[in-house]
Amino acid sequence: MKLRKLFWMGILLIPLLACEDVNESTETSAELDVPIPLEAVMIESAASPMDLYSFDGSAAFCLGNKDNVKDCPGMIMGVVPGSGAKLHFDGIGEFEEIHSLALEWGYGKFGSTEFEMQPSVDLLKDGEVLTSSNITIDIDEVLVPVIQEMDSNPRIFVFIRLSGWSNFDVSFDARMKVPIVVESEELSPRFTL
Repeated sequence: MKLRKLFWMGILLIPLLACEDVNESTETSAELDVPIPLEAVMIESAASPMDLYSFDGSAAFCLGNKDNVKDCPGMIMGVVPGSGAKLHFDGIGEFEEIHSLALEWGYGKFGSTEFEMQPSVDLLKDGEVLTSSNITIDIDEVLVPVIQEMDSNPRIFVFIRLSGWSNFDVSFDARMKVPIVVESEELSPRFTL
């Protein structure tokens, strides 16, 4: 009798011990590539012997609608920053300089035109300029709060604004490239014992 009870207990415990933990999420490396169209206006100034231009531009995006994030296998659950986020200016010619550059960002609900804006961050240190030999800025630290906000709510709409002044007409796209790791929910249902 005791042997029969042990046998049945063993039969009932085998499926419980044989179950695997189901991995319900997948991590995918991706890179956000956000073009930011810039437009410049000449500043009228009698105090300066050279031409000065004020420029600004903005872009808005939703994480789920960015090109290589679309390849994630399921619904986005979270975002982790990668390393090597860059802001790139490809249209700077010889003797052309960007003397001031600020980035401002905000977030809102998808489809909304109202954004909760965050304080502006100066991207150039005092005396630093962008020239044709120095056209890329490392923005890893600047984007940490942006990615933290996307991690807490992956469905938000992110708004980025660049502004500054230069000695030339800045009328081209700046490109923001941000490596990230996206955690997404598995779409394929699995049954395991």
